Amino acid sequence: MKFLFSALLLVSSWSGFAQLKTKLYSEKIENSYNLLVDNDEFCPISIKIDLELTNMSSSNGNHKIFVVPAKTKGFLISKIQVIKPNGGGGYKTKSQANYGDSTISNPIDYNYSLPFQKGQSFIIDQGYNGTFSHQNENSLDFTLPIGTEITAARDGVVVKVVENNDQSCANKSCASFNNYILIYHNDGTFSQYVHLKKEGALVQEGDQIKENDVIGYSGNTGWANGPHLHFMVFIQQIEKQVTLKTKFKINDGSKSEILKAKQEYTRNY
Repeated sequence: MKFLFSALLLVSSWSGFAQLKTKLYSEKIENSYNLLVDNDEFCPISIKIDLELTNMSSSNGNHKIFVVPAKTKGFLISKIQVIKPNGGGGYKTKSQANYGDSTISNPIDYNYSLPFQKGQSFIIDQGYNGTFSHQNENSLDFTLPIGTEITAARDGVVVKVVENNDQSCANKSCASFNNYILIYHNDGTFSQYVHLKKEGALVQEGDQIKENDVIGYSGNTGWANGPHLHFMVFIQQIEKQVTLKTKFKINDGSKSEILKAKQEYTRNY
């Protein structure tokens, strides 16, 4: 019996994040293969598998998305088996993957803390669906001066930290120089804190952080036209982000609302 076996390729489908710490591979068992995934990230990943099968079948179907838990080895995607003995055949695999559980559709309605210290007030320079860099994106720009302490808006685990950049400019070509902290929350959403100063993160990947913890210092790196903190909450799908409008606790924390551009917000809690 002759089997054709192709190299397996794992691709992160959104260029905003570096290559995922995951591995797609197979183990041969007699006349079949177990297709497996290792996920060394601190959050789940979603992986879409497309199989080209010749005289073989997949125990878990085809053209499907699988969610692999964080820090998991040998997650079984499918068992690929021969249909007709001595009939030849083989399989080819294509895959796309990204952070998170892409099947999430209804995250909890959470009231976030403002991402700066008690007693401070800052203006929202650019709000949801802004005209400069937030077109069709639910993101907020807080006018934090360089070096302002950034606090976590919600509990979570740190998934990604980038802090080695010191360049900036006011066009999209500088987006690759964004310094940021990416945090995963227990309802499957992520929050991202962007434009940190160089070496401005106070957390590491894998850290469990609590709401109001100081996590870094604001800056002016990447795609920016001045010092500020870019903040957004999103669901990560295989090929895109779905950004979400979120409510923040304001003033003494007893009231929550969706923040608006050109308004100043105070945190007294």
